[in-house]
Amino acid sequence: MTRLTDLIQGQSSQEAVTPDAKHSALSMRPTSLPHPTLTLSPSVTEIDWHQRGCHEILGIKRAVQMKQPWVIDDLVGIAAGIVTSLGTNDQLLETVLRRDAGDFLVTNSVNVAIVSVKIAEGLRYEPAKLEQIALAGLLHDLGMFVLPDSLVYKAATLTEEECQIMREHPQQGSRLFKDVGESYPWVGRVILQEHERWDGSGYPNRLTGDHIDEMALIIGLADVFDALMKVRPYRRGMSSHQAIRTLLVSGKTMFPHHLLKALVDQLSIYPLGTTVRLNTGETGVVYQLNRQYPLRPILRVLQSGHGPVSKTVDLRAETSLHIVEVVAIG
Repeated sequence: MTRLTDLIQGQSSQEAVTPDAKHSALSMRPTSLPHPTLTLSPSVTEIDWHQRGCHEILGIKRAVQMKQPWVIDDLVGIAAGIVTSLGTNDQLLETVLRRDAGDFLVTNSVNVAIVSVKIAEGLRYEPAKLEQIALAGLLHDLGMFVLPDSLVYKAATLTEEECQIMREHPQQGSRLFKDVGESYPWVGRVILQEHERWDGSGYPNRLTGDHIDEMALIIGLADVFDALMKVRPYRRGMSSHQAIRTLLVSGKTMFPHHLLKALVDQLSIYPLGTTVRLNTGETGVVYQLNRQYPLRPILRVLQSGHGPVSKTVDLRAETSLHIVEVVAIG
């Protein structure tokens, strides 16, 4: 059996993550967000916060493009809703891992917020700081809304000049946020630093190590994870399993070890929805994680016979069983 530490610390692979994977594919004392008038009802976990987040981000995107004023209030409430929902169940995470279609710039903003909160949960962040992470994740690519759609959604390979324009979006977003976000200073820092990398290979300022806000590194990791799964006109998207393995192999110089470990602890090397084959030859789908044993999730295993009948198998309890491979779907 492969050990988790082996996966994180030392595999070799042809898969690679670049500092700009999205486009080629605080340390601060926690303070509660100043909540606007939007209140969370007792049924907060039943609300589709992913859909609501996409709707709000799309509205902000249109306002920025039309140079109209916009406010952050509803987004603050959505950030709180995401944190509350993820504290109850993983439905939002399942939505991210399904890789649903849509405006990738909009869905990426919400997906990054969700995955960032999961990573921060693994780091034992307090609820107030989880809400900070969610809000910063939702707005991490604000500067992309300033760029022309012809560049952002270009199917062909970007020219060097276009790449340089694209790499200016963190400064664009940071400047734009100053007009609305005086009460949320950490969001501006994250917007500016989210593409920086631990080894200095990022942009715009090629910061290294502890010069980068940890919140920005968390959101940067979530951003690359989501980007690797996304389908682009010039490449197929990876499965969540492939994306995590790629990050563990090629991202270990770009992100600190403890962040990569938190990602795997929370999502597992076999994320929700992954189809796997057991040593018995049976196939199953991961539908629940064992947080303490990321290599031994709970599966729904298909049984032979008539009809789509399945049984539940907890690999933590069934020690004679183990996963031998991931089965590619589609």
